[in-house]
This record gives sequence, structure tokens and C-alpha cells, in this order.
Amino acid sequence: MEKECFTTEAFNRRLIKNLLSSPQAHVFKATTPSGKIVGNIIGVTHCVGGQTAGRMFSLCVSKEFRKKGIACRLVTLLEDEFCLRGIKQIHLEVNALNTTAHSFYLRCGYSMTARVLPDFYHDGSDAYVMTKTV
Repeated sequence: MEKECFTTEAFNRRLIKNLLSSPQAHVFKATTPSGKIVGNIIGVTHCVGGQTAGRMFSLCVSKEFRKKGIACRLVTLLEDEFCLRGIKQIHLEVNALNTTAHSFYLRCGYSMTARVLPDFYHDGSDAYVMTKTV
């Protein structure tokens, strides 16, 4: 699924395995009634300025299942998990060229910060940092 959603930025198996076994990682998946995985979201917790924050690490929905509310539901599940753990601040990085993703996250209540991460992606693209207080 990673390779379908992120052709040049897909996580390798080792990273996914490490995330799945990490107590700081939170993973949710969306499936069809038959059990086929059609989407997933990965979030991690980390310390920022002495407080625990959440980071939306990856959000992926198979092309044929997009525009059906799955991504919104996955984001809500991750946000709810962070809230249960007392985390109030969530941030994410998004490709500066991906205006579709910018719009999606803005609709989910995230705000664009002034922070730009130059050459964040393998292809040299910059990333914008977006945040949300929950």
C-alpha cells in the first residue's frame, strides 16, 4: 500500500516493522468487509519543548477507495488516540507541491505554519509543516 500511495517516498519494510513494534507509534487501518486493507494511518508521539506531541507520520488510502471519507475517519481515529493520551498538539509534514493534501488537512482543521523544511523529500521537494491543537 505504501508504494501505491507514495511512489518515491514509500517506507521500507524495516521502518514499518519498527513502527509497528514501537510503543510510541499508533497505527490504524481501514479494511473492506472481506478484510482487504484499503487505508492506514501512522502516528507517533515524541517530546517537543518538554511536552509530548503527536506527529501524523503517514496517511495512505488506496486510489480506488479515495473520496469516500476513509482518510477523514483515519485522521479522526488518530486524533482521538492522541487525545486519550493527553496529547494536545499534532503536527505533520506535507509536500509543498501537494495542494490536494494541503486542502484536505485544512478541511480537517490543520493550520499551515510558516515553517518550511527544505529538501525534505528524496526528490528534493520541500515540506510544509501543519499543526492542529485538539
